[in-house]
Amino acid sequence: MTSLLLPAVLGLVVGLVMGALGGGGAVIAVPVLVYLLDQPIREATTISLVVVLFGAVVGLVSMRGEGRVDWRTGLVFGGLGLGGSVLGARLSVLADPRVLMAGFAVLLAVVGAITWRHARRDETAARRSDEVSLTQLVPTAFGVGTLTGFFGVGGGFVTVPALAVVMRLPALVATSTSLVVIAVNAAAALATRLLGGGVPGLPWGLVTVFAAATGAGTWAGNRLAGRARGAVLLRAFAVFLVVLAVVVGTEALRS
Repeated sequence: MTSLLLPAVLGLVVGLVMGALGGGGAVIAVPVLVYLLDQPIREATTISLVVVLFGAVVGLVSMRGEGRVDWRTGLVFGGLGLGGSVLGARLSVLADPRVLMAGFAVLLAVVGAITWRHARRDETAARRSDEVSLTQLVPTAFGVGTLTGFFGVGGGFVTVPALAVVMRLPALVATSTSLVVIAVNAAAALATRLLGGGVPGLPWGLVTVFAAATGAGTWAGNRLAGRARGAVLLRAFAVFLVVLAVVVGTEALRS
């Protein structure tokens, strides 16, 4: 019982980040599983997909009927990003791991800066008055998919700023809708592993506890997000990204 207490606490933290900020679950889950729960990287990435998918689904169910999720944009954005994810994943094989991590740190910092800048704008001005055209939607979704596939994470940390800045969704709608994109990407990646026979044996006790705690944290994070102002959420997300960029960059330099 004691051995499962740490996964429960850490899963709760991952869920709170997903629910409140609309992303960052996989970015946190993988290092947590590797460095704090002693899981090999291959198993950790697979567990992360299961956990993040479950957390995203719980988050979406908890927001049912609240009108905070733009389902059409989320599903189309996620679907169009799948091709980019495949391309990015193939390109990442050619990159040196240290360069990959350093580039990941830079990307986090850049996205964090863009998100902070967007949070300073008047939120009412960020609301879109009409539908975003395909000429905006397709390259944005494909680009986000390529970046997330290349850097090997779920994509919430890029999806939130993309939905808020490029797609002009209000901040609260962007953080909520990003869970749709996360669910689509995680389900596709997990299905690819299952069909390809690349899923290793997993410690299902740990997976179950971690996923359940993540789901509970996502539900609580959604309640918190519903009470916070959009600009506050974006600033919190921006700070989170910059701090994570410093941590990842430091690790890349040490390796």
